[in-house]
Amino acid sequence: MAKKVLSFLFAALASQLFAQSNIVTYAGGSGKETFYDVMQITDGTFLVTGYADDLTWAGAAPQTQLTYTASIPNALGTNRYGFILHLSSDLQTILQVIHFPRGAVEDIRFLKTNSQPYTPTGDLYISCNTADIGANNGGYIIAKLNHNFINGTPSSLDWVHVVWAKSGPKDYHPWDVTSDGRIYYISGEAHGYDWSAVYCLNQNGQRMTVENWRTHWLTNGTEWKGTPASFNPLGSSDSVNYSGIVLKITGRCELRSWTTTDFDSILPDGNGGTKKGKWPADFLFNSPCDPSSPTATGPGYNGYSYASGSPVWGGSCICIDRRDNHVYLGMNFKSYYNPLNSPDFEPAVIAFDDSGSMLWWSRLYHEITAEGDTTGSVPDQYVDALAIDYTNNKLVVGGRAHGNWDENFWEGNTIASNTGAYGFQNQFTGTNGNIHESWLGKLQLSDGTITNSTYMAELAEGTGGLGTPHPDPNLDGWPDPNTGWPDVNTTRIVKNNMKVTSSGDVVVMSVGRRTITTENAYQKMVKPIYGGQSAWNSFVRVYDDQFHVPKYSSLVVGVWDTLTQAGGDNTELFGVYKTATGVICVGRQKADISGNAIGNNLPVIHVTPWGNSAPQNESAILAYYTAPNLYNPNDNIIATFVKDAAIENNQVINVFPNPNSGTFNLSLKQFTTQHAELKYSVIDMFGRVVSSGIYHPDKSISTELPNGFYVFQLNLGSQKAHTTFVIAR
Repeated sequence: MAKKVLSFLFAALASQLFAQSNIVTYAGGSGKETFYDVMQITDGTFLVTGYADDLTWAGAAPQTQLTYTASIPNALGTNRYGFILHLSSDLQTILQVIHFPRGAVEDIRFLKTNSQPYTPTGDLYISCNTADIGANNGGYIIAKLNHNFINGTPSSLDWVHVVWAKSGPKDYHPWDVTSDGRIYYISGEAHGYDWSAVYCLNQNGQRMTVENWRTHWLTNGTEWKGTPASFNPLGSSDSVNYSGIVLKITGRCELRSWTTTDFDSILPDGNGGTKKGKWPADFLFNSPCDPSSPTATGPGYNGYSYASGSPVWGGSCICIDRRDNHVYLGMNFKSYYNPLNSPDFEPAVIAFDDSGSMLWWSRLYHEITAEGDTTGSVPDQYVDALAIDYTNNKLVVGGRAHGNWDENFWEGNTIASNTGAYGFQNQFTGTNGNIHESWLGKLQLSDGTITNSTYMAELAEGTGGLGTPHPDPNLDGWPDPNTGWPDVNTTRIVKNNMKVTSSGDVVVMSVGRRTITTENAYQKMVKPIYGGQSAWNSFVRVYDDQFHVPKYSSLVVGVWDTLTQAGGDNTELFGVYKTATGVICVGRQKADISGNAIGNNLPVIHVTPWGNSAPQNESAILAYYTAPNLYNPNDNIIATFVKDAAIENNQVINVFPNPNSGTFNLSLKQFTTQHAELKYSVIDMFGRVVSSGIYHPDKSISTELPNGFYVFQLNLGSQKAHTTFVIAR
């Protein structure tokens, strides 16, 4: 009984202490500012990217203007600064500002590294929007910084690659980097008449040959369709300038079978059914394609043909596993479903190895059911985000469907490889059809077999058909989505910024209406049972590794009037990062054309010294939400949070008493006192070492640290062990 009481008190106190560490702050001055991406680096500090009309609001922090030799097309730009803020580990101080010359780019949209998540920071790469005409290759750029803030302050770009892009590729910035610094990216447009292709850049930012892709541009200026690249008519791989995957039908045979055997192949679909065709575009056509004399005649075996007005397909996502540099491509095909005379979009996720050979592909729904029925899927479907679950060797897919139908993205409780699987929201419910609902799924990296999924479609305002309260107390009495049959409303996840934690939890940002929030959320949605109106809102959510429940779900929106709905629908989130103690998300509060902030203010808390408590025009926002159930020391790349420790936490040390007043003792289960010297560190919630020393078995450890939640780490050579404790005076 005493243990239960102590556990309850510890949990209650820990929850209070975590709540005290929440941060919600505005940033910027009287101009327009937006934060786009966020990352923690090896020393525990943070990088935040974005744009600003000016940088005076950054105060006295040192500023470095990037230099480069390339010409960046931005003649139609808005005279902004694209920047990276370097923030202290507690987010309280701007350490420095790295920025482009004013007007050189529109922003710094994405920031990536060639290291795996939660490992020491590698090289840094960025992409930036540009504004210029197509003839000047307006779209976006990809560039490599000369330093990564750990080995030096970035001062220049090692290289810049200009990418022509509009529509989908410009919106999504689909690119990623391999462990050795190669970049895969998509250029062009989506669902148009012109062009789109996947290319690869070498470590110097130049397009390169990918041996087993099927389109290659040769040194004599010709295009050769064939594979491998070394078999080209000029005789060797040295005769190839670069390679590509062309996302276009006209005059070519990309993503299609070239032989009857491949075209007629019946293959597993990854969820107990089958599909016809070795390649993901085969379903649109009635025959294989001869690359020397391409044809494009449909419909295919299940009634689909390509949309005649859109020969260009829609590439949206690229994700790379940095252990083996396998490449995962997310896209969709604009199609026409002839049995119902319905225009449509069909999704595909495609896996390639490091040489460019296709490994597998998934439609994410059944083309041929387990019962052998050939079917179609009428909703438009999109792939909005991809991420690697390194712990469980899975690809996480963030999809979106426009509309509902019997056959749609695979439901959470109909997983052939995992018959006991279920999702927090197994399927679409209700009768609303003309909406966009999101979907999350996990596929095995080895073969694309699905193991878990959930829909993500928040409740519609005023819906009935609500189910019974969810049994998980952290769901705070919200109805279980898998009971009842409520109407849902449009819920769109943020494009290409989904993260996976060290344990496989999935972090997403989204926009919804009557969003389900958790008991531990900082900003909650009013529950239908209590009355009151919802408002459109941005929110951040952390699902457990099997999508059973949200561990955390909180709004980031202006505090709206629950009688009139006024004051909300005024924020946009773009970037998220999971730390050892919580989630940081960044974005903006919108403004009207006159520069007046739209809607009501966010419920700010612990506003940073460089931030503001109220918006001024379009203002950047940063929200850092913490909660006890989000704590995971392996979600931190600081050297003192060692993941691959030789000894497990709970088997080695305990702090007692716990909670304590700053003086405590240790119980050691495997470290022996015969060792000459045991070093210890005390680490706060922001990853800072706030106390350290030599452990003496016959003495208590005393600190003058303030009340809070801490990690205690003990070190002996390569052996490290840690545990958590609370100081509460």
